[in-house]
Amino acid sequence: MSVTILLLVLLLFVVTMLVGGGILILIRLRPAWSAPVTGALAAMMLMTTVVTVLVTVTRS
Repeated sequence: MSVTILLLVLLLFVVTMLVGGGILILIRLRPAWSAPVTGALAAMMLMTTVVTVLVTVTRS
């Protein structure tokens, strides 16, 4: 694996953790927003999975 791919994976991981932490804080502060925020988190995770699969397939 090249350094560029490793940096991209690290960046993707850091962004995912930051967004996940922000969503957790938002759910704790405003429980009424749980359903929409959870849907947004699921969509983000789906996009992350798709990007990861695309990178893996194109690199192999």
